[in-house]
Amino acid sequence: MNGSKIRLSLIFGIVLFTFPISAQVEKWKTCLRTHCISFHLPSNWYLTNRKSNGSSTKFDHFRTSPLKEESGREIIPAIVILFKESEKQQYLDPILFHLESKRYILVSNVKEYYNLQKLTEIKNKEVYQFLGMVGSFKDKEDTIVQHYITSTSGEFGFVIIVTCFESVYPRIEKDIKIFLNSLAYEKRVSPWNFVTVSEQLMKAKQMEANADTRLKTKKIEEISIALGELDDACELGSMSACELFSNLMNVGR
Repeated sequence: MNGSKIRLSLIFGIVLFTFPISAQVEKWKTCLRTHCISFHLPSNWYLTNRKSNGSSTKFDHFRTSPLKEESGREIIPAIVILFKESEKQQYLDPILFHLESKRYILVSNVKEYYNLQKLTEIKNKEVYQFLGMVGSFKDKEDTIVQHYITSTSGEFGFVIIVTCFESVYPRIEKDIKIFLNSLAYEKRVSPWNFVTVSEQLMKAKQMEANADTRLKTKKIEEISIALGELDDACELGSMSACELFSNLMNVGR
């Protein structure tokens, strides 16, 4: 199976019995082609949206349930992970990519710069996989906290953005530390070898159809396989598979 290390035991409870989710830390992995990003998140965070065009871009959106301010207003923290291939399919310089991708954020007050996942194989040199910063910006009367993290591998760039209102940020700060401390880039051998785009999409639709058949059985083992098939079909570019996979991950929320 590819993509995220799907939270099968939890999903079975949600999809079949709508059991409440216990508080625990879960490992996730999201991949596109030969590129993967892995991390840990407490189980109060969940994948609400996943999209992929099957080749050059992929988007993951994680969030928590609404957090109430003292005023009663509900705030929803979010983590976004974006895979993006160079439009010219050229090597991306990590520092230039970090600077150029700042158009994705609104931070005007930088609190701290940091680096993550030290590349220990490079001797006598401080080199890190991820370049990060945390800061804030104003939105009318509110202050918004953002973490902005980038990484590159060859012609691929990765942008990670954490966004939360300052008023409730202390309540997720431990979660974000867990996320940042576990964040890692990994390479994988591509599980597919397609000659044409149409062949790739045909495979995606086949897996999606197989998943649909499995889901109708309502058997735990079949649902397990179906979720993996939908995740793979999404990665290969099936938008309907992405939507169904995201919806199933949110049943009972």
